[in-house]
Amino acid sequence: MTSLKTFYDEHPINESEILEKVENEGIARADIKPEDLSRYDQDHYGALAATDALAATLCIGPNSHVLDLCSGMGGTSRYLAYRYGATVLGVDLTESRVAGARRLTELVGLQDKVSYRVGDAAHMDLDSDSVDRIVSQESFLHIEDREDLFAECYRVLKPGGGMGFTDVLATDRIGTAARARFAEGFAAPHLASVDAYEALMTGAGFTDVRSVDLSAEWLGILHDRLDMYRSLEAETVARFGRDRFETYIGMYAFFIAQIDAGAVGGARITGWKR
Repeated sequence: MTSLKTFYDEHPINESEILEKVENEGIARADIKPEDLSRYDQDHYGALAATDALAATLCIGPNSHVLDLCSGMGGTSRYLAYRYGATVLGVDLTESRVAGARRLTELVGLQDKVSYRVGDAAHMDLDSDSVDRIVSQESFLHIEDREDLFAECYRVLKPGGGMGFTDVLATDRIGTAARARFAEGFAAPHLASVDAYEALMTGAGFTDVRSVDLSAEWLGILHDRLDMYRSLEAETVARFGRDRFETYIGMYAFFIAQIDAGAVGGARITGWKR
């Protein structure tokens, strides 16, 4: 089974790839701005529009203290800081992603608004009632302790705070073999349904829990992402080897087929600590 560390340490979207794409536009490294990174550092489906949708739903603004869970290369954190004026803390389990996110953030001068730390989303070293908003994008599929995850999220949110996330979801059409392949290839051993997520949030104390189905939208996005991964063949093979490149291509072709068959989908889910 692919470990979560391997999955992200060897991810095609990484610090070097992001910087190469920006520099290929003729922008010198010293002149890179946050919006230059944002064209390439959004490691989630729907890119900036998806983050805008979360920000709008959660009413994120200049006075918001936001926790970006499973923050990866920090694209969402930086965007919420420079576009909406929020102060953001990114937490991610993978040390290499946190280190890369810090370097990219310092490169564009956002280190006073955005910080990162290595941490487990289900067991956070954060004070209770300490953040206004929590966001996460396509990350909770990797987390097994989801009761602890949502209990922690509820604990660290201030009263009146909101949480919004997107994730890959299972439907009742998914088969045992498909579940096994998601566990093996995506480090996602227990895909949840939208009903399960809503029940977990309600059980943790969240109110006004709502979901928006993104499955049809994601189908087109995933086709584009597969083309993007294919375009990174030379870079991915050079950094991580031919086997890793072929694995990614196979995984995303499989993912597309599962969404097309209605076995998996995607949703944006929000809830509030009233």
